[in-house]
Amino acid sequence: MVSHAVLLAVSFAVFLTQIVLSRLSDSLLTLADSAHTISIVIALCPSLIVTYLPSIPPQAKARLPTLFSLLSPLFLSSLCLSLTLGSLGHLVHPHHSHRPALIFVAGVLGLLFNVTYMAVTGAFQGLCLSELQQYQPRWYLVLRMLCSLAPSSLLLASSLLLHLFSHPAVHYLDPALSLVSIAIMVASVYSDIVQNGSILLQAVPPSTKLQSLKLDLDLLCGPNGHHELHIWALAPDHGVASLHVHCSGMEEYKTILSQAKVLFKRHGIRELTIQPEFGSPGACALACGPACAHHSCCRAPHSLSNDLVLANVCT
Repeated sequence: MVSHAVLLAVSFAVFLTQIVLSRLSDSLLTLADSAHTISIVIALCPSLIVTYLPSIPPQAKARLPTLFSLLSPLFLSSLCLSLTLGSLGHLVHPHHSHRPALIFVAGVLGLLFNVTYMAVTGAFQGLCLSELQQYQPRWYLVLRMLCSLAPSSLLLASSLLLHLFSHPAVHYLDPALSLVSIAIMVASVYSDIVQNGSILLQAVPPSTKLQSLKLDLDLLCGPNGHHELHIWALAPDHGVASLHVHCSGMEEYKTILSQAKVLFKRHGIRELTIQPEFGSPGACALACGPACAHHSCCRAPHSLSNDLVLANVCT
């Protein structure tokens, strides 16, 4: 397996080469392909950070891929906005892109890099195993792969047309294909922006059917036997939940805990934290005697009894 450091170095070298080829050939389409490459460089950063900074807390390690998976498409989208303005300017004042051979070299370089990157990162293996991953259907993976190869493929087509034809219409070819490439790239990362943004905002995962889960909890604990249900995700396939349940004692709590783990796993939740509350349903009543009442975060007035103070804990 190629190390992430080597893959990152190769990606950055390809990006710099594409920038140079873009300047020499005066091709916006080559520049658009380099924008896709730099987004890959950004997406590779989390693995490098985790490798060389092992002291990062586990929670931060789980969040890093999601954070950079959001930064990468956002950065690509901002570059695409700048490229769109440049392409529109070239459409208004067209000029002929020169050195089609350099554009061809850029297309071959980009195509080879993207195919190699997908092979090294397991994209093809994920395509073969997609039937086992319901959150990533096969058609979606195929579409993402085609979108990744589109900018380089358009470069090859552009170089071929520039070499074969000398009609004035080819002056519009590079900016027009640049706009097509930009549209494909932005459309391909839109779902990533929505998905990773929702994760960082700790929204309920879209794969979780909240109403169905609540009905199952009603059957397990009773309609008034649970509350404070919170569901979020650390990663697209890493759901987390916390819950408060009312129990008559430790034996009932252990029974509910074992059954709840199976229930939440069936709904796609990998980690579950259950806070037991002992006593009748209603106010939160932890298994805490009068001796620890003064340590609670919500205190009743001093004139009230200790029993009332305990009844108000965590409400």
